[in-house]
This record gives sequence, structure tokens and C-alpha cells, in this order.
Amino acid sequence: MGQYIIRRLALMIPTVIVITIVTFGLLRVMPGDFVLAQMSEARGLDPESTERFRQELGLDTPAPIQYVKWVSGIAVGDWGESFWLRDPVLHVIGRALPISAELGILAIGIALLIAVPVGVLSAVFQNTWIDYLGRTVAIAGISIPNFFMALMIIIFGARWFGWFPPFGYQNPIDHPWENFQQFFPAALVLGTALSAQNMRMIRTTMLETLREDYVRTARAKGLTETSVTLRHAFRNALIPVVTLLGLQISTVVGGSVIVESVFQMNGVGRTYIDAVNQRDYPLVQGILLMLVSVTLVANLLIDLSYSWLDPRIRYS
Repeated sequence: MGQYIIRRLALMIPTVIVITIVTFGLLRVMPGDFVLAQMSEARGLDPESTERFRQELGLDTPAPIQYVKWVSGIAVGDWGESFWLRDPVLHVIGRALPISAELGILAIGIALLIAVPVGVLSAVFQNTWIDYLGRTVAIAGISIPNFFMALMIIIFGARWFGWFPPFGYQNPIDHPWENFQQFFPAALVLGTALSAQNMRMIRTTMLETLREDYVRTARAKGLTETSVTLRHAFRNALIPVVTLLGLQISTVVGGSVIVESVFQMNGVGRTYIDAVNQRDYPLVQGILLMLVSVTLVANLLIDLSYSWLDPRIRYS
């Protein structure tokens, strides 16, 4: 196990390097830059001021030199300074990440609370009204856009209950009720879409597992249907579901731009879109590097969980 983890961590290094090169290159081939974006807003910068501004930001040096400076800074914990916010990139990410992380954790929790029981029941009672209802809910969750559901919650909440989501981030320790009002509706919207995908996956894998020989053997031994379903079939059916969950974790950490925008939450997703629009290279590069790192670590943890779910899996 230890050697496997070391090898996986070693393989992450070239992956991160390739991602940084691709990210850096794609940002530089985009039309326009931060200085031009600011000129379009100010409409008063003369060529001399523009050139001086470009020199202050280090945009007058060749791209390879800019890349080396950026990577060298990352190696010592300096991710650069945001052109747009005039704040260190790590500070900006540090403010946005807890918002997206809390939203993602709540969304995944809601998704599992809905998907696991409904998916298992749909598989156990295949082709019954329970199965049809579960599949209908899953299709509806996938089909309804997040922005529409978010807007409906705000509109009907305001019309029927006089409720509006609080603006600005409310700390869950200092303001737990305000934090709950702000995050629960957004997490419900995001979790509903995630639950639909997990629900379909759980149903499919459970149907395959329930037809396995060892499940028939367990039934032949006289075990109850509940014991066969939960102790034998459900655990082995979780491996594809956990794989899907790992992909969803990396997605929700990046934040849902639509949900964060509708509910006025300055998470990672919304910050990233604003940075792209402003051509804020250091901030965009820093957010992408953070997302890549989280994705790689999440995939490693998901792979390690396979041996716990299925004892037949060994890492050597």
C-alpha cells in the first residue's frame, strides 16, 4: 500500500507540470490581456501609461520567462498577486474555497441521502411503481437546469414566505441560522442534480450485483433479503458509485458558477469566471492549479477506498 501511494504521488508531479504548461499557454493565446481589459474600462490610458502598466505587471517579458517566474514562485509558496484584486492569489483562493467547499459538502450529503435509498429500492423492486417513481425522479433531476430550480426557490420563497437568501458569506460558527438559510437552498439545487446521476448508477450496479452467483448462494443459505441486499450486494455495488462520486467531488470543489451566481455566493466558480473576464492571469492559473491538485488527491483517495469496499483488491 505504501509503495503504491508513493508511486501515485510521484506520478502527480509530471501531471501537474503538464497542466501548468497547458494552462499558461492557453491563457496567453486568448485575445486581449489584463492591460487591454483595463483600458477598455478606463478609456483614458495613453500608450506610455499602458506600457508602464504592462512593465509593472511583468507582462512585457517573454512568455517562457513569465512561466519560469510563476513556477519558481509556486515552489516557495508564492502563487503571485491578482492583477484585478491586488491581493495575493492564495488569499483570494482562501476566501473563496471555504464557500465552495461548504456548498459542495452539503450538496454531496443531500445527493447521497436521496440517491442511496431510492437507487437501492428501485433495484430491489425492479419494474414496480417504486422503480418507475425512482427513475422519474432521476430523469427530472437530470433534465431540470440548475438555474431554473434556483430561481424558482428564490421566487416562490419570496412570494409565499417572504424569504430571501442572505447576501454575503455568513460564518457557520458566528451565524449558524443565516449560514443555513444561505447554503441549504443552494446545496439542495446542486445536490438534486448530483443525486440523479448517483441514483441511476446505484440502480444499475445493484441490478448487476443482485444477479451474481454469490448473492444467489447467500439466499440459498437462508439469509434474509435485507441481509443479502445490504451486507452482500450493496457494498460491492458501491465501487462504480464511489468512482462517480470522486468525479463529482472535484466538480463541486470548483464551485457551481450558476448556483453561486444566483445565490450571490463568492465561491471558487464565480471568482474564476470573474478572473477570466478580467484576464487576471495569476488568479486563473492559481485556481486551476488548486482544482487540479484537489482532483488528483480525490482520485487517489477514491482508488484507495476500493480495497476497503472489495477485499479482493490488493495494491502491490
